Amino acid sequence: MDQQRPKLADVAFAAGVSRATASRALNGLPGTTEAVRERVRAVAAELGFEPHAAARALATGRSSAGRTERIEVLIVDADPNAMSVKPYYGRVLTGALRALAGQDIALEVRRVDAPPASDDDPPFGRVLINMPLAAAARMRRARTIALGETAPGIPYVAPDNDGGGYQAADHLVTTGRRRVGAVFGPATPCALERKAGFLRVMAGAGQPVASIDGDFTRARAYAAAKELLAYNPQLDAVFAACDVSAMGVLQALREAGRRVPDDVAVVSFDGSALAEMADLSSVYMPAEDEAASAVRRLLDPALPPAGRLPTTLTLRGSS
Repeated sequence: MDQQRPKLADVAFAAGVSRATASRALNGLPGTTEAVRERVRAVAAELGFEPHAAARALATGRSSAGRTERIEVLIVDADPNAMSVKPYYGRVLTGALRALAGQDIALEVRRVDAPPASDDDPPFGRVLINMPLAAAARMRRARTIALGETAPGIPYVAPDNDGGGYQAADHLVTTGRRRVGAVFGPATPCALERKAGFLRVMAGAGQPVASIDGDFTRARAYAAAKELLAYNPQLDAVFAACDVSAMGVLQALREAGRRVPDDVAVVSFDGSALAEMADLSSVYMPAEDEAASAVRRLLDPALPPAGRLPTTLTLRGSS
């Protein structure tokens, strides 16, 4: 080796890692810890290793067409307007881009009506949103993390949805609301957790809840709120499982001549810009932090799990 230019294999052997790991460490790519990167670079400097320019271009993930490594945000949502009408997705992309700052990695977004049947072109990493448990296992060809709990074995990052639902219900109970309705969400983990936390408080207070399951859209929540008012015109509170749903609830209440909050209190979940603009009490969930934590974990799987991120009820004029 003294008479020949040291090769990547020599660096990998001396550092005690694979060639692929050595390549990623030297080129600053995701998939290695900071300790491994420092060790590999120190060995490379000691051996006098200098990567060939063409080999370096390949190692960094760039092809002749300039293609880079990519992380895909895969969203399962049947609403064709989801990306423009649901603030949550924009907040997720903001957090993901924040985590990728300074990285030579592309961020791709794909919305599908239903889970893909196959995974023919896996990216370096993938963030799953609303992925049903049965379909999540098919996505494991890429390094994968979910926003919200999915299949066993797939790491996830999630807000404290149960605790947020609990806070919303506790606020309504302690402020004297006794005829409570709710427009819950679809059968996704996050929506079910919010529902469970809300109903636990109401059951403990001995208060029945007139409820309808929605789908996180304004139109469905509007129809659901009209159904609730027809069932009980004297409702004095409504919980909406997301801010978009709350817009439909507010429209139905306005058309029915019910004043907010004098006649009916409304509390929602998300804490998006919609809630602030509508003066809506809403449980704030740190969607940007959730997404950033997920992407950082894709870049470095050695990072500890983020756990549940805290949620906080922000009170405004609607309750």
